[in-house]
Amino acid sequence: MRQIQIFAVLLIAFLTQVIVLAQPSERKISWVNAEIAIQPGLQHKVLASRALGHDVGYVVWTPPSYDEQNEIRFPVIYFLHGAGGTEASDSVGFSSRVAAAVRNGAFPETICVFPNGGMSGYRDSVESMIVDELIPLIDKDYRTKAFASARAVAGFSMGGAGSVRLAILHPELFCAAGSWGGALSRRGSGEDSPLLPAAKQNAATLKSNHFALLTINGDQDHPAGFAPLKSVLETLQIEHQVVTLENTQHNLGHYYERSGDKMLDFLADRFRADADNTSTEKPQDPPPGSSGNADNSAGRPTPVDCADCSQTGLH
Repeated sequence: MRQIQIFAVLLIAFLTQVIVLAQPSERKISWVNAEIAIQPGLQHKVLASRALGHDVGYVVWTPPSYDEQNEIRFPVIYFLHGAGGTEASDSVGFSSRVAAAVRNGAFPETICVFPNGGMSGYRDSVESMIVDELIPLIDKDYRTKAFASARAVAGFSMGGAGSVRLAILHPELFCAAGSWGGALSRRGSGEDSPLLPAAKQNAATLKSNHFALLTINGDQDHPAGFAPLKSVLETLQIEHQVVTLENTQHNLGHYYERSGDKMLDFLADRFRADADNTSTEKPQDPPPGSSGNADNSAGRPTPVDCADCSQTGLH
């Protein structure tokens, strides 16, 4: 009997240890990452975020003439990193491609901003930080063209999906969204996405801002998840492109190689359409989160269960 009791105790201890080890460890998020590559125009900044309750880092790239022509204002791209990344992750890679396109005359001079979104999916407090704090701060501290027709959002993986949802939920803020490898749905068809009713509710504002969407997904990155949104945008007559690339890895470098020019051409076209708005004055948007957007508390998607998002990047 005693041997049975000892065996039972040992078995319970063993099973408890197995269960504990099987639990996914909580990934510690580094919110401020000041070490970035030295590149002309690239600066690391820190925002004391009320929404997050702590400091958060962001990187800003300014184009060559920013410090030379003080009367000129510039459009802005907000580039959102994937899961497991930081504000430093894509700042050099993306801004260097924009810089090369600017030098070649293929892209208008543009400010690029890279916020740290942690593992948030760009929802909840991180969404509030970007919409209510970072965008107004950038418009205050930099010579931006502070209106929707000169502001775009783009990103990769978690950041790609995040760019789509931020643009649709806050249509008063952006004229374009570009997504590389961002999956709106990993499991289902995407027909239950809260973005579908949000797009319908915000259609008037999206159309008044001449909003356009470009999604580029590899065939392994759940491209079918965009089909329901594509159908809704077609019905609403909102400009969009949904592109699927064959044999494309879930890797931003691979997306750059295969579709970097397409994404930059798309964003450049949106900003060129705004060329007539170039001014030394600074028009103001409605306050972030004000009229023109759907009820975001109802429109924010439920976080996706992702066992290892730093590897898959899919949510």
